[in-house]
Amino acid sequence: MAWTFKKYQFSQIFAALAVIIGLLLVIILGFAVYSLLSKNAGEAEKIDQTTYQAVFLEGGQIYFGKLRDIDSPYPVLDDVYYVKLENEKAASGRLVKLGIIEPHGPKDQMILNRNHILFWENLKPDSQVVQTIRNLKINQ
Repeated sequence: MAWTFKKYQFSQIFAALAVIIGLLLVIILGFAVYSLLSKNAGEAEKIDQTTYQAVFLEGGQIYFGKLRDIDSPYPVLDDVYYVKLENEKAASGRLVKLGIIEPHGPKDQMILNRNHILFWENLKPDSQVVQTIRNLKINQ
C-alpha cells in the first residue's frame, strides 16, 4: 500500500513546519538579545564607591581611579592614576596622576570603551596603590 499525499496535505505539513521553525528562531533570537542586554546588568552595584578600582584594558594597560557607569557602553574613570615605567626594561615604576606629565594635557577623567575592558577590581583601602594615591594627594 503506497502513501499518497494530496497537495493540500503537503502544504499543511509545510506550513506547520514553517511555524515551528519560526517560533524556534524567535525564541533563540530572544534569548540572544536577553543575554547581550543582561551581560553587565547589575555590575554597577558591585563597585565599592568608598575606594578605588583597577581597570585592566586590552593591550596590557592598567588604570586606577573611581569607576562609574560600568553598565554603559562607555564607563567613566575619574581621579585617574597609572604606573609610569622609567624605561622599557624596568620591572617597577611610579604612580602618576593623569594630566600631570602628558603634553596634551588631558582632564582627570577617562571615558572607556566597555568592549576593551578585560576586567576591573575594587582595591582594598590599605592596598599599596591606594596608600600611594593618598600620599600623592597629601603632597600636592
